[in-house]
Amino acid sequence: MVRELRGLIRAMVRSSEQAREELRFSLREIAGRAAAEAERQAIRLALRATRGNKSQAARLLRVDYKTLHVKIKQFGISAEQFRQS
Repeated sequence: MVRELRGLIRAMVRSSEQAREELRFSLREIAGRAAAEAERQAIRLALRATRGNKSQAARLLRVDYKTLHVKIKQFGISAEQFRQS
């Protein structure tokens, strides 16, 4: 009976350690996704405010034009749609 109890306790400890590792990974992943979404929204807002002018949007966001251009491609954003609105 004591051996079974020890085995059960050890299994629970291992299980809880694995859960903690999974939780840490999940929180990092969630934070990364939230940061990417915030960045995407900021770019969209800047493009809307500048009517799709990427140079002005880059200045507004205080980033280099090339950085903005890469991010626009990364997020699949089209500056054209903001020029028409």
